[in-house]
Amino acid sequence: MQASTHTASRPAGPLGPLGSPGQQGPREEAPRAEVARRVSRVLWVTLGLNVLVAASKIAYGHATGVLSIRADGFHSLTDSVNNLVGLMGVYFAARPADDGHPYGHSKFEVLAAGVVGLSLLGMAYDVLTSAAGRLLGGAPPPKLDALAFVVLAVTLGVNLLVARYERRQAEELGSPFLASDAAHTSSDVVVTLGVIVTVGLVNAGFAVLDSVMALGIAAFIAWTGVQVLRQNLRYLADAAALEPERVHAVVVQVAGVASAHKIRTRGVPGNIHVDLHVQVARHLDVVTAHRVTHWVIDAIKLHLPGVTDVVVHTEPAAEGQAFNPLPTADDR
Repeated sequence: MQASTHTASRPAGPLGPLGSPGQQGPREEAPRAEVARRVSRVLWVTLGLNVLVAASKIAYGHATGVLSIRADGFHSLTDSVNNLVGLMGVYFAARPADDGHPYGHSKFEVLAAGVVGLSLLGMAYDVLTSAAGRLLGGAPPPKLDALAFVVLAVTLGVNLLVARYERRQAEELGSPFLASDAAHTSSDVVVTLGVIVTVGLVNAGFAVLDSVMALGIAAFIAWTGVQVLRQNLRYLADAAALEPERVHAVVVQVAGVASAHKIRTRGVPGNIHVDLHVQVARHLDVVTAHRVTHWVIDAIKLHLPGVTDVVVHTEPAAEGQAFNPLPTADDR
């Protein structure tokens, strides 16, 4: 709805002119190098735990001939390899922008996360072929004892802690790699639960179910790998990082703004780029319009976590178009 005068238009939103007394400025994002150090710290911790888990399951599975436990152990071993890949990816991603890479190097972390997905698919193939070989080859049934349950219970507990720790840190640090690795470790949890059931069934005399469960494990690993690849390919393809409606809702509350359109976003969690067109009160001079533009940038960074760069194309509002009132001298 249009008003007869500019000043009698839409009431000023709660953001007002960011930067004026009583208003908070844009949220300070942790420097990329500091985030990288914290992500690396998480990866070193999980690397040690993953090696311990994998070694325990592989050693027991090899000694007893329990294919599903051995397969689960190699699945866990890929976590360790992925941690090393992640450390390299995070290192390169933390490098600052330069003339050749003006938007920075954050996609190196996405590439490392993609390796997690590929490793899952490779592991699924290995488990599938091993299970098929046992079913077709008629290998002797595995040997089991009470130690199998102890090994699996301990590694299950470790995996639960690692998955929860990585997921929490991924959300806090906006790390695509930690999010992907948390999904990978979570798959270990489900797989290990399945293996525990299998051990019980084999102990009850249903040895063939060891191979059957291994086939199910292979399918689950493959599904997880596809999901990890799908998410990280979205980042590489510059899929929308935020819903345009979220950005629009913030911008139209800023003083001096009449409307916003052509909103586009891309990037990865913790490093999101936004560009948009904003219409401001048409009577504003260049200096004031420039100030309103920076209020828009500040508002977006304040209310949308993870946004690191905002490009605004400022346009004059149409004749008679409503806009948020500007602050008076007393408000500044």
